[in-house]
Amino acid sequence: MFGFRLLYAASVCFTLHIVPSAAQDLSTEIETALTGLSAGFPEGETAGFNAAITAAPAGITGDTFGHALFAQRHFDRAAWFFGSDAVGDLSDPASLNNFSAMLVQTYLNDPDSYPIDWLATAHLASEQAVALAPNEAAFHNNLAQVLRHLGQDAVASARRATELAPEETLYWDNLARALEASGDSEGAAAALARSHAISPNALSLQMARASMPNVAGSYTSAIQPNCNVNFGCEENCPRSIIGRIMFVTCEIENQSAQLACLEGLPHPTSYRCEEEFPEYGILIPGLNSGFSVAVPGFSMHVLVNGDGTIRTRVEFGASAGPLTAYAGTDGRFQPDGGVSFDNNRAGVRLSLLNRSPAAQQASNLGHPPAHIELENVDGDTSLNAEAYNAGVISY
Repeated sequence: MFGFRLLYAASVCFTLHIVPSAAQDLSTEIETALTGLSAGFPEGETAGFNAAITAAPAGITGDTFGHALFAQRHFDRAAWFFGSDAVGDLSDPASLNNFSAMLVQTYLNDPDSYPIDWLATAHLASEQAVALAPNEAAFHNNLAQVLRHLGQDAVASARRATELAPEETLYWDNLARALEASGDSEGAAAALARSHAISPNALSLQMARASMPNVAGSYTSAIQPNCNVNFGCEENCPRSIIGRIMFVTCEIENQSAQLACLEGLPHPTSYRCEEEFPEYGILIPGLNSGFSVAVPGFSMHVLVNGDGTIRTRVEFGASAGPLTAYAGTDGRFQPDGGVSFDNNRAGVRLSLLNRSPAAQQASNLGHPPAHIELENVDGDTSLNAEAYNAGVISY
């Protein structure tokens, strides 16, 4: 259901002020739509819905069922539950709004099976929701959608939604649709550019762009002045040598994202530039500052990063021929976060190359040349084939 926005109405009360004949007309229209919806349900389903509402505990209403069915994309059933709530209390703007949205979506999904008059019924319900709650952006957005599908001017309602919720991309995308339908392609491009500035990867933006190919050129031109993608590589990448290598990668990714932005394409807005502790605990001389200590049955590796972070890996165990049982943990010290521990592990290794004295010594130090390992890390068990503790195959 693209373009509409449903709302719960749990804690806000409204007072209904409409002319009795208008209320009667709206009630009659909703009842007619409910009858039409029920006609498409299997025999006995409507009676079951009524029984479910009657038997529901306090706090569970037709709106509750409607939201659950909406989440499962059963729009016709959701419309029935929202409409049942609305016709029972015409002072509830959320029920009216949600009934309108779902009725329109049901019709749009299969216009050959449902009457076009449902759009007029949705219009009445949506107008009443806006009258009851004039400062609710979602209600103006839904009214704009209904008007657009009726072929009427939806710009004012769509623009009001963006004024009330200026950081909601969906509303800017729908304003663009309304402007484009009114013949204002430049205005539509500007609205899409505003949506892009808020969230360049929003699904609603991508769908709106695809539905308006005639504004693509204006849209690309409109977003370019605001394309300033900055991953902060200099500030975020560690100061070690590996960190400098990652800095170069970060800068390359930043440039790619900037080009994608200028072309109006989805792009990342941040980059995670951090140095990972080597999985097998071997420090590469010249690339990291730190040290390793290994004696039979115990090993410890310490890595000091340029940002003051210290990573450690400790492991201890006992070997009997090719078989080693072990336990270990990883630690981290951060100047602003203190000490923490993770990757608590325990397991058993079976060395596959254990005949030479060198291989046996390497196994005793916790780094067999080749081995099969059954390991549990923080509750997750895996079976691995490794070489010098570097993973080859994992299951």
